[in-house]
Amino acid sequence: MLLLKKNMRILIMFLSVIFVLSACTKDSTKDAENSELVTVNNLQEFDTKVNSGISLVFFHATWCPKCAAQRPEVEALIGDGELSHVFMAQVDFEKNPDIKNKYNVFGFPTILIIKDGDVRHTLTGQNNKKEELKKLLKAL
Repeated sequence: MLLLKKNMRILIMFLSVIFVLSACTKDSTKDAENSELVTVNNLQEFDTKVNSGISLVFFHATWCPKCAAQRPEVEALIGDGELSHVFMAQVDFEKNPDIKNKYNVFGFPTILIIKDGDVRHTLTGQNNKKEELKKLLKAL
């Protein structure tokens, strides 16, 4: 009986570790692929898109849980009629070194708010709320 209890504890501990590890490796690739944000994959396209008007660009990594946490706040802006003139895009940080280097993006998640090709705001981390982003965009 004592051996059975010991084995049961080991099994429960093992399953708990597996559960925790699987939760920590959430892959947000599907989120990025299903996003309504325009995916930009090269520097020339990026420069062309942000050269005139107002743009919000979300730099992310597909495996990053902080990026996955920030994504809903960014995507919530897409259907806002007051922001219909804003170009909203996403850039995979790891796949686009030319863009991140030119625009001094050093980590992810990072949001750039750009007007006529000039970066006006650089926001890092996962705590940027929809209301804050909207306020910054409308001020431009």
